[in-house]
Amino acid sequence: MPYDTIIVDFDGTISDSRRDIAGAQLWVLEQIGVPGYREEDLYPLIGMPLVETFRRLLPSTMHDRLEEASELYAGYYPPRSLVTTTLFPGVRGTLEQLRALGKKVAVASTKRGPGIRRATDHFGITPLFDRLQGSDGIPFKPDPAIIHLILDAEGWNPERTIMVGDSAMDVLAGKNAGIATCGVTYGALSGDEMQKSGPDFIIHEFSALIPLVS
Repeated sequence: MPYDTIIVDFDGTISDSRRDIAGAQLWVLEQIGVPGYREEDLYPLIGMPLVETFRRLLPSTMHDRLEEASELYAGYYPPRSLVTTTLFPGVRGTLEQLRALGKKVAVASTKRGPGIRRATDHFGITPLFDRLQGSDGIPFKPDPAIIHLILDAEGWNPERTIMVGDSAMDVLAGKNAGIATCGVTYGALSGDEMQKSGPDFIIHEFSALIPLVS
């Protein structure tokens, strides 16, 4: 089935922001006295809500500092969010092709809206999206609230919409919203790990989205 409307995650799907995000998380861990992690240890957690991320990283005896850790990150990361971040290969060209084909594309991210806009403006891709939706004041994925918000606000048909993301939360959010799902294998999860999430489709590069939705 061709899909007219596409909802994409941002970090790990559109942008390779792993080093900037993990670096900020490592800085927070150092500030509160939790050593021993490497950047690559944190990559699989990218896309989770901050409190959940730090719940997994901090020993249980320090769970009373989860909010503190999240606040430290929220202050440290934004001005450093685009130091090493890049678009994944083929993203810009694929978004341009989707636009030329008349497809509509929205972002559904755990980032706040201003953070998404900062990144899309930086890369010059803001006009290629119909909506940039952050998780400002709404539940995080895998709750489907962000997808329902996009569908309702844009008047998109769920049966003609597909959710594309690099994490289990993205896939589950799509499933919970009753739309088709596509997992990518170049972000947080490997092909085998993504398969366990049970998406309807799996692609290994963003450009493979074109034949999938056409």
